[in-house]
Amino acid sequence: MTGASIRYDISIEDRAARRELDGVERRARDLSPAMDEIGSMLVASTLNRFETGTGPDGIAWLPSQRVLKQGGQTLVDSARLRDSQHHVFGADFVEVGSNVLYAAIHQLGGRAGRGGAANIPARPFLGIDAGDEAEIINILTAHIGGLQ
Repeated sequence: MTGASIRYDISIEDRAARRELDGVERRARDLSPAMDEIGSMLVASTLNRFETGTGPDGIAWLPSQRVLKQGGQTLVDSARLRDSQHHVFGADFVEVGSNVLYAAIHQLGGRAGRGGAANIPARPFLGIDAGDEAEIINILTAHIGGLQ
């Protein structure tokens, strides 16, 4: 090999290092505990967006007509949408969202109502912001490194 390199082989005699590497490999194979923690964190972050009325991009939601006329919080009338946020996870994934039928129209925006008479602006509540991303990295690093 040209250039410069360094090589370190962990032999079977280096039992402590081998055990540590085996543990890292085992933890990396099944990320379920980390995915569960990430899901809980993302649900909390999503709930915070309902409190602040801002999307994951930090942009404030346009107030709803109900809020403009009667007060209250946008997307929190009955609180059904807010309270439906949940997560599911597995060894290598986490999914955060809502099973409420009208969640998508509020997340993405679009026409709704009879004949599409109402134009609903997008008010994204799902997503990952910079703080979420940093926390995801922290959770995965702690899990794989064996700090959990």
